[in-house]
Amino acid sequence: MTFGDWLRTVWSNLNRMRGRVILTAFGVVIGTTAVMVLVSLGAGLQRSAMGSLGGISNLKRINVTSASSGYEVAMAAPSGKEAAAGSRNRPKLLTEAALTEIRALPGVAAVIPLEQFMGGNLRFRNAFGYAEILGVTPEALAQLDLTVEAGSADLARGQMVIGSQVKDNFWDEQKGRSMNIETLLGEILSIEGMRYLSDQPEPSTRTWRYNVVGVLASSGQSDNQVFISQREVQGMNEWLAGRRIDRTRDGYERVIVQAADTDEVEAIQQSIRDMGFTAYSDLDAVRQLNTFFGVLQAVLGSIGAIALLVAALGIVNTLSMAILERTREIGLMKALGARNHDVMLVFLGEAACIGLLGGVLGVAIGWGISSAANVVIGSLLGQSNGAVSGIFGAGSTDFVYTPFWLPPFAIVFATLIGLLSGVYPALRAATLDPLRALKYE
Repeated sequence: MTFGDWLRTVWSNLNRMRGRVILTAFGVVIGTTAVMVLVSLGAGLQRSAMGSLGGISNLKRINVTSASSGYEVAMAAPSGKEAAAGSRNRPKLLTEAALTEIRALPGVAAVIPLEQFMGGNLRFRNAFGYAEILGVTPEALAQLDLTVEAGSADLARGQMVIGSQVKDNFWDEQKGRSMNIETLLGEILSIEGMRYLSDQPEPSTRTWRYNVVGVLASSGQSDNQVFISQREVQGMNEWLAGRRIDRTRDGYERVIVQAADTDEVEAIQQSIRDMGFTAYSDLDAVRQLNTFFGVLQAVLGSIGAIALLVAALGIVNTLSMAILERTREIGLMKALGARNHDVMLVFLGEAACIGLLGGVLGVAIGWGISSAANVVIGSLLGQSNGAVSGIFGAGSTDFVYTPFWLPPFAIVFATLIGLLSGVYPALRAATLDPLRALKYE
């Protein structure tokens, strides 16, 4: 049997039982549509979640911390023999020697120690606010790829550079509401600290005043941070601790390690962990999200695949009935010289065509449903005035997103399901005895 003869025979047989083929293919359509919509929903959620991670601005950045802050460990450490014994169990600290060791690791572009203020609030006029107060060296902002949107990046004594959202973090105590501040550039912000020392019955307070000389462009991670001179923050922490801090002994609370390339991040993290420190990066969050949504898409796709398996039973039933109706025809084909594999190919072709037809229609319908869902969800979010837009990520437009590989995969999968469903009926038809088939009524 030539390919042309096979194709004409398959098409003729399907055309003779159009009604039954349409009903059978409809089951494949439902299954393929379910696969398309559910997997697209999972892909859309993944894109939206990734879009909402505004803090992932630099995948080459690694955050390194020690088990405890240096001066807290030093203040809590006993003396004498107890100190000698306890030093063996003391957590490894981010001292200058440790930073030198980290700088020597392959792939490390920069090591930036951060001096974090350990207590206190921001105050602007009659309002108090919150932000992460960090002390850095003058060149650190450039090393962290932070861009100043307004003002300058100067960190001279008494000067401060703030993140883009710090202005939104102030609460007016007198009016009982948040302050609507257009800009803090050129304003004076106060940092209020309070310390408790064992030899003082009452806590003492202190205020430091800073002029805001620069506002950073929005980058996610630094939007709620303020940066001042590292030396000044260390002085503030020394006042809180009631003693001088020696970084060669006490170490830093936190260090940022900048990798030269994203591919180097994982190896650098592992090396830092082997040194006894905690190391994490935004790349970890990306990997975890991709793993989670990969599993979610597999689960959603499996739910749709169940519908395809049910449709496969319909194909088996349709072709099994066709064998009974075409028994004499099969006998005649064999009598005229058709071999067993020719008969098998006819039935397998019919089964594959049913799966292909259902797959193509299912992909088209699934694509249409996904597009309609995007329009409906976008309209609902527009009516909510952005109240829930954060769920889908800033600027997201494809809430149900169809990956480029999904339509061809769905069509091939549906065709394969049809082909496998036709194996049993094809074997039955191929093994029919031609003489008994010709006598069949």
